[in-house]
Amino acid sequence: MRYREQIFDYGNYREVKMFPVFSHPHSSHRKKKHKPTRKVQERLNQLNAERQLGRIIAANFTSEDIKLELTYSRENYPESIEQAKRDIANFFRRVKRAREKAGITEELKYIYAFGQGSTGNRIHFHVIMSGGLSIQQLAKIWGKGYVDKVCPLMFDEQGVTGIARYFAQQQSKIVDEYEDEPMLVPDLKPRTKRWVSSHNCIKPEPKNYDYKLTKRDVSYYAQNSEDLRIFEKRYPEYFCSECKPFWNDETGAYYLQVFLYKKTFKPDIYSSASYQ
Repeated sequence: MRYREQIFDYGNYREVKMFPVFSHPHSSHRKKKHKPTRKVQERLNQLNAERQLGRIIAANFTSEDIKLELTYSRENYPESIEQAKRDIANFFRRVKRAREKAGITEELKYIYAFGQGSTGNRIHFHVIMSGGLSIQQLAKIWGKGYVDKVCPLMFDEQGVTGIARYFAQQQSKIVDEYEDEPMLVPDLKPRTKRWVSSHNCIKPEPKNYDYKLTKRDVSYYAQNSEDLRIFEKRYPEYFCSECKPFWNDETGAYYLQVFLYKKTFKPDIYSSASYQ
């Protein structure tokens, strides 16, 4: 068994996982792994989707960018999902042309998710996109209803986890019965597509480092996880906002997930996780 330090760097953030990697995963002295139940698997998929989307948002957008909702008026309501997909694609094409006309040279980036209203299941869109155009311009470009809930993106010490969770939940059923930690299994592709991003969005990939950590190191970090300064000593260019330790009875080892942000970065808002 060796320990892996898996690091995601994106935007102003660093996310670190520490977990064991077994050279002989089918060794007879280890307990037989049990396949997760459907509900557990759905929960794991959901948590991994939220985390993946949070990384993508933080890697591609800043507080200069915006989030909004696009809704339909009664006379413009689409006859099918396919028509709604054409509508949103046409919206982004027109936004690109408007940005070029306004002299905005930065390439448009966006992420959107389908939503359905709590009453009537009316289709609408949740959108994160590059800033630069006014609400009035966007409303004119959309032209099929309302541009609602427009506000700048705001980042705390862990990015925009709340927004990522909300977006990722739009097309998937959340299972609240289980609270299993997602780090116990590899990141899993969601069963259904929870969001769509523009092709130019950066998708952060991890860097893996083996043999830099010992079991004693990880045990020490886990047992002292509330002292965030121990992680700042390991990653001196970052402040640590949170560490989530988990003990796995099956493997007899700790698993850690650590969230950090650059010391040069000032979050727009501070969460209760921060001691700064």
